Amino acid sequence: MPKTKKILRSFNPESLAKGGKMARPVYFRTYMLAEYALSGYHYHPFIQFHYAREGWLYVSVEDHSYIIPACYGLWVPAYTPHQIQTTSDVLLENLDIDPDYFASIGGKAELKLVTVSDFARSFIHHASQNIPELYDVSGSDGRMITTLLDVLNALPVSGISTTWPTSPALLAMCKQITTTLDQPHLLEEWAKQVGMSPRTFSRHFLKETGVTFANWKQQQRLLHSIQLLRESRSVTEIALMLGYSSTSAYSYAFRQLFGVSPSRYEAALLPPEVALDDFPSAASEA
Repeated sequence: MPKTKKILRSFNPESLAKGGKMARPVYFRTYMLAEYALSGYHYHPFIQFHYAREGWLYVSVEDHSYIIPACYGLWVPAYTPHQIQTTSDVLLENLDIDPDYFASIGGKAELKLVTVSDFARSFIHHASQNIPELYDVSGSDGRMITTLLDVLNALPVSGISTTWPTSPALLAMCKQITTTLDQPHLLEEWAKQVGMSPRTFSRHFLKETGVTFANWKQQQRLLHSIQLLRESRSVTEIALMLGYSSTSAYSYAFRQLFGVSPSRYEAALLPPEVALDDFPSAASEA
């Protein structure tokens, strides 16, 4: 049974769904989503910056499904239908942004996955914990928020694809692969299982995800290894768990994708301890 959802800080967007305006141009929502939380497809009249400070967030939007570990953020434009789901407890630090205000400061609303820097991660956490809901737009808090949005707007688009295929057969296959990442998952075997020739399989997979099947598997292993590193697993243990032939092979692949070795990768830290209140409908407000 899913755990009780917890909330740190949020708001009720019902008035916005009826065409109301946000009380301030930017609102911070910080809350926990429980393991296996799932929202229906929904949209908001504001731009969202989805960021999971801890855990993994899965967002389905338009024709893509994004896997978002703690070092990435996803911009979702206003009125864009999307669905949120989790496979573990997730600590969100989201920003809801008025589209007109964002445009007025030079922001461009577009769907994109970005890499969140250590500085941006700390800035988001500081702002979400210290800026009041009804902040002074023309005061120091307002200037801080404008600066934060400039920082977030300048974050680089992620160089990795975390897009899942959309066809039912390939999507089911990928879900199965992510539960057995230590297995080889040969292209020829999967092509036969989904009823395609290897060539047709490769073409469809590349069209739906933007990367080859081999690269997609590699990225899933390496993204999952981030979570294992956060659990203080050793590099040797992770290499074995994910099916690498050696520790050096895993370390090389990790460095190629993330630019640093696994041992030097800096995991995001949990925020300070805070009092949590039970909130049964956090998933519906994702």
